[in-house]
Amino acid sequence: MTVLLALGVVLNFVLLTVVLGMLWRIRRRLIRLRENQRTEWPRSLWPQFEALMKLYRLLDGKADLPNLRHWAVSPDFLLHVVRHVQEHAPKRILECSCGSSTIAMAQALRAYGIDGHIYSLENYQPSIEAVRSQLRRHDLERYVTLIHVPLVSKRYEGVADTFQWYDLKPGMIPDGIDLLLVDGPAAGDHLYARYPAGPELLPKLSSAAHVFIDDADRLGELDMIDRWRAHDPSLGIRKLPAEKGCVELFFRDAKKKLAA
Repeated sequence: MTVLLALGVVLNFVLLTVVLGMLWRIRRRLIRLRENQRTEWPRSLWPQFEALMKLYRLLDGKADLPNLRHWAVSPDFLLHVVRHVQEHAPKRILECSCGSSTIAMAQALRAYGIDGHIYSLENYQPSIEAVRSQLRRHDLERYVTLIHVPLVSKRYEGVADTFQWYDLKPGMIPDGIDLLLVDGPAAGDHLYARYPAGPELLPKLSSAAHVFIDDADRLGELDMIDRWRAHDPSLGIRKLPAEKGCVELFFRDAKKKLAA
């Protein structure tokens, strides 16, 4: 009986020690969470608030922008794009993946009186319906062609990977694109999911075109850009400050373009 009682005391002591240890770890995590809220979170969010305010000013305060967090492009990235639209007045805009950028660029075309048009590639039908609804609500449909195109397996000469990318057909998008946004398809499990935009779309650009690449701080995008530029050294590069990374590409030599 004495042995059982002693064993019970020992087990209770061990259990109490485990519980106290768990409570101590939870307390430490809560402390770190509060520290992050006081330091890193405000520092990371404040530039986005500033960029968003500048976006509304650029669009004359008349824009009704959709959500710019989570999977959507960040305000700072979109600010670079809208400023480019304002300064260069692109006639033909092509984007990989529709969403917040579609609405903002259409708003910019209208706000600045630019005779331009956006072609938006999207493989996810619900996204197309959501964007179409917003375009209709803001009377912006005339500025955008939403193109539902499934993903199919793609391979390219000299590249070992197999990619899932948009199944583009002849005539689906025009040549002479002045502005290209690369923000899709979703990377998923493939590190280089957006690589095909190079061999597929760069030959369709005008000689004065610019390319904006979102998520440019990710390893896949960094390597993708290096591959494109190794294939065509005439591609110039400009790194712009953005939460998730933003790279702008352009042709230094207008006569040289990435071969298909």
